[in-house]
Amino acid sequence: MVSVTVLAVALILRPEGDTARAESEPVSAANRLEGVGRVIDGDTLDVGGVRVRLHGIDAFERNQMCDGPRGPWACGAAATRALEDRAEGRRLVCEVRDTDRYGRKVSRCERDGVDVAQALVADGLALAYRRYSQDYVDEETAARAGSLGAWNGSFDRPEQWRGRSRAARAG
Repeated sequence: MVSVTVLAVALILRPEGDTARAESEPVSAANRLEGVGRVIDGDTLDVGGVRVRLHGIDAFERNQMCDGPRGPWACGAAATRALEDRAEGRRLVCEVRDTDRYGRKVSRCERDGVDVAQALVADGLALAYRRYSQDYVDEETAARAGSLGAWNGSFDRPEQWRGRSRAARAG
């Protein structure tokens, strides 16, 4: 009877949409992920084999170009490299806040106590994703004021760039 009760409690406490969680997945009951990071792009990574989307930011897409004082530059590749510098092969601790429509764990992740998403926004390589969070608005404002990263020129917001890219592929 105890095992049935434990199973029932586990099913009740499991977050919605989280039915595919493997028992070996490094997530605790407190929605915490810990593991080695593997970067996918500027705001997506695997942590201990779990796909994570960084909470509160929208980084420039891998193939996205921005305009700077010396002409076009690969701001998307720079965002990916910056996240690699902070997270690739490094031990990360993430607080899972949600699951997105693609099944990724939307999380705030730290390496050695430093919020990796916050650092990307502060460097001008990601934007505060205001639709979902106000967490990094101050860092974006400071990066813009300091003309850091993409704020040193002009750019399409990553969301706009994705929309145009999808339309071009469809048309």
